[in-house]
Amino acid sequence: MARRGGKQNENSVERLMHINYNNEQRSLKPGHCNKFLHAIIDPGFLQGEHGASILSKINQLNLKYEIKPQRMPRVITFYRSTQQSLTQQGTMTDKKVDQKFMIYLMLGGDLVRHVKDRNLMAKVKEVQDLYPGKTVYLLVYGLIAYCRNNRGCVGRRETEMVLTELQLFSGCSHYRTETAEEVGSFVAQLGKSLAELPYKQQQNEKYSLENKYLGNEKKGCVRVEGTAGLRQLYQNQLVKIPSVSLEVAEAIITEYPSVQRLYKGFRLNGPNLLANVDVRRAGGPITSAVRRIGPQLSKKLCTVYSSVDPKQTL
Repeated sequence: MARRGGKQNENSVERLMHINYNNEQRSLKPGHCNKFLHAIIDPGFLQGEHGASILSKINQLNLKYEIKPQRMPRVITFYRSTQQSLTQQGTMTDKKVDQKFMIYLMLGGDLVRHVKDRNLMAKVKEVQDLYPGKTVYLLVYGLIAYCRNNRGCVGRRETEMVLTELQLFSGCSHYRTETAEEVGSFVAQLGKSLAELPYKQQQNEKYSLENKYLGNEKKGCVRVEGTAGLRQLYQNQLVKIPSVSLEVAEAIITEYPSVQRLYKGFRLNGPNLLANVDVRRAGGPITSAVRRIGPQLSKKLCTVYSSVDPKQTL
């Protein structure tokens, strides 16, 4: 009886682990992942007309948010609450993962003062010291409007130089906005990107282990399973080349059904391999007015498929 009870407990734990795994995978998918990302918003970030836009955009994407004072005013940080995970003891616990990226909002007037005083880098360094290990995005709001109302306050070239130095020496990227709508959109878009990041990383790891292109779930990509889909992928590759229409691609594939055969053909017969290949118009029969690929396009295709120079100009 004891042995049977122990086996039942093991089966129960395995079932819980399987359920937990399925729930975790479901929570990673776009559309489901948004509700697990939380934005912690400093009250100062919401002061002004852009505050309502931020909350509206976040709510539209079903992102969660908390309004509480931060170590630095006008800051938004993020964390992800994942599905409950199973411990070795068979119990479920909540899991909270801090995100690497954060936003620091700076109004146009404040940026101008920091540029004139040459201390913008020191200000950003202060933020970085308060949040070690975080990547800071500097979100500038209303710079153009401020400069219009205060003519001659600072030069455009001077401002660009300081912001470039900030990115080069502090690793802090900036994004300039002029409307409340743009501020809300930036915050929501970053939140959405962070929510989808684990899924995209998982997909990238999955496909990077394969030796051939498998495609993904995005529109326009080709899924390859075994040999199914290879012809479509080959055709899509050809039509990406300038001057190669769908009809030209079909003519090439008819003569050389695979990239390997085309490559070997160019090696054996030279760049004029395809010059005299006939092209059917819109899939119809070849008429008396025969159209051929021609030597120029044939040479270009030869360069594409045989050149080993990464800087080769087509």
